[in-house]
Amino acid sequence: MLSEELHRKLPQGLLLDELLLSSKEEVFAEERGSAGLAQFYLQNIQQALDDASERGIQLGACIMEAVLQGAGGMNLIDPLWQRLLVQECRHRGIPVIFDEVFSGIWRLGAESAAELLGEAPDIGCYAKLLTGGMLPLSVTLAREEVFKAFEGPSKVEALLHGHSYTAHPIGCQASVAALDIYCDKTSNPNYPGHEGSQRAQEARGDLGKAKLTDLWDEDMAATISLDPKVRRVLPLGTVFAVEMNAEDAGYGSTASASVVKSLRSQGIFARPLGNVVYLMAAPTTTKSECRKLLAKLMSTLRG
Repeated sequence: MLSEELHRKLPQGLLLDELLLSSKEEVFAEERGSAGLAQFYLQNIQQALDDASERGIQLGACIMEAVLQGAGGMNLIDPLWQRLLVQECRHRGIPVIFDEVFSGIWRLGAESAAELLGEAPDIGCYAKLLTGGMLPLSVTLAREEVFKAFEGPSKVEALLHGHSYTAHPIGCQASVAALDIYCDKTSNPNYPGHEGSQRAQEARGDLGKAKLTDLWDEDMAATISLDPKVRRVLPLGTVFAVEMNAEDAGYGSTASASVVKSLRSQGIFARPLGNVVYLMAAPTTTKSECRKLLAKLMSTLRG
């Protein structure tokens, strides 16, 4: 998804097939890095970073929601743009932080959004699905060189701030159970790994290759996208988002309120984000259950 400002800057000669991609695989393909759009993105990224440097701004880090902006409206960010941003920051020595509190732990169909991008951050933040939503628990992971920066004999070197809900025993045990379930084909019909309770790295042998099967029916998603009340749909991993056509688009919009109210009367607790309404399944939700959810959503939109 391009910002309006960036969209206006697109060069006239840019090939249409670089902007219109027909599959999720094409969207995330690393081969896109050699195309004209990649050069356009990189020039804009470099210009923004150069402008900041010229104004005397020293950037301590680049922090981003990888792939999908959650509470901001379920906005899909072009993976090519974020991939190039990470690479340019790394080239300039700027640490990269991924906020995967929402998007991590199979939310988007992969174990982490970093796997979808093909770029690992220096620091990653995870929570929510870490325990299957049962208990509060969060974790911050860091590269070894970042971790070692806080080692030392005195408090001067120490990182004295931590999460309020880190490492409590019951939360950690819930997390162990949740991570096992996600990667156990006997309990998760969407996981393409081996039988038995094995962690993702043990089951795959090649971290980053396993992906959940697509939960959302492609034909039903296409039908919803053609509804005159709908501006766009986003089926990705466990998330299905619908942006409603509205004059008051944005977080303060009430355009999706009637849809949310109707769904709740049917036992579906969807959440509104302005003129965006979204459904969110679990990594273990069956495709048949997801089809039932979409059927009720379609019926609600038509009503």
